[in-house]
Amino acid sequence: MRLALVAMLATATALRPPAASLLANDVRDTAQDEATWAARIEQLAILPQGFKCGTASLTFRPRELPDSEAQMNLGAIVLDEPTDLVAGVYTKNRLCGAPVTVGREILARDRPRVQAILANNKVSNVRPGPGLGVSCSSTIGEAAKTALGLHADATVVPASTGVIGWALPVTEMVEAAETLKVFEGSADRVATAMMTTDRYAKAARADLPNGASLVGLVKGAGMIEPNMGTMLCFLVTDACIGREAMQACLEKCVKGTLGSVGVDGDESTSDMCVLISSGVIEGVSEDDLEVALGDVLAQLAHHIVRNGEGTNHVLRVAVRGDRDEESARQLGRALVNGPLLKCAVAGDDPNVGRIVGKVGQILGARGDPDLLDEDSACVVKLGGEIIFERGHFCLDSGKEQRLSDHMKSARLGTDLENAPKCPLHSLCVEIDVDLGGDPSILSVVLGSDLTHGYVSENADYRS
Repeated sequence: MRLALVAMLATATALRPPAASLLANDVRDTAQDEATWAARIEQLAILPQGFKCGTASLTFRPRELPDSEAQMNLGAIVLDEPTDLVAGVYTKNRLCGAPVTVGREILARDRPRVQAILANNKVSNVRPGPGLGVSCSSTIGEAAKTALGLHADATVVPASTGVIGWALPVTEMVEAAETLKVFEGSADRVATAMMTTDRYAKAARADLPNGASLVGLVKGAGMIEPNMGTMLCFLVTDACIGREAMQACLEKCVKGTLGSVGVDGDESTSDMCVLISSGVIEGVSEDDLEVALGDVLAQLAHHIVRNGEGTNHVLRVAVRGDRDEESARQLGRALVNGPLLKCAVAGDDPNVGRIVGKVGQILGARGDPDLLDEDSACVVKLGGEIIFERGHFCLDSGKEQRLSDHMKSARLGTDLENAPKCPLHSLCVEIDVDLGGDPSILSVVLGSDLTHGYVSENADYRS
């Protein structure tokens, strides 16, 4: 089975998938225990030149649930000097958080003069009441700006994740922000501070010419169905690249990575992916940046799905030969978000009718001709095995067992409800749909299974 999977991936690579692809860039960093992973994250998150970071924590009583006590963390990424080299993409959810509104306004400026990102977990600051959202972000940002000794004209980019609808505990957050102290080295503590239901902290890095580097941190576990980035993603580099080129590269690379994952089909109100450069190192080209971004974002996208709430299998769906890349991406999304398929994968049950049935549903909904009939070139594979060809299923008892074994091999952990708090391996449940059209058209989507753990997590999320 492993040989079949390797052969399938080799064929896909020969078809030259895009640089920013979830097929071309597999998970590179894994660990056998939490301590080893923590040490690896510390190395991956070493900041480029011109950056420092800091964290703080606080306890508060939500005004919406005053009888309960909650914990919140602050994480700051700080530049030595303000920079105009900033790019970003934000959620398309019409119910967006105040940090999304502020972030868009910052990007619209001719000279944004950004000197810090300040993130909090636990409360997402989404429409908590008239006059509360943006003003609260501003008040907390100013407190951090003073504590960190930033330039008078510097801008702080806010970022919030957590419960939607609650108000930020401004008094407690200001007090915590005033204690922020920055340090050099690794931003691993920031990666940990911004977690909510994430199983483990996530970071990735890439080297660039002339000693430059690119480092990415991401937070995301549930409410994952982005049109752009996933939850909170911060990318920092010391490469001096023009602002327009940065924005173009980011948008291009996000589409095939963070924009091609799903956990539950619900798009967050707070999604953002922000790229900031200190501009310290010259001689890095736009092509250099694009390759590095594609790699880092692909790594982070894989880790997001492996952190999915209750997730114990990652599904990777490659759709080829569709009419265009976006159509292929939408078909892949439909597969990874189908609850019947997600449940079957959770139980290691190769109920392949749920795969091909969903393909037929999408093709019918968009009015395509019958690509699943006997004259069609459509081929569907699971784990490298052909399960549907020339209009018919291709199954037998031996194949059923091999398909189940493929799913079992991709488990994130032996306990269906409690996957380990580190990435043990890079295996996925591999689904390949070839509609028989232009083989250069390829889209790859990652998704997760649906376990009892997901239901339990979201039934008790606020408590």
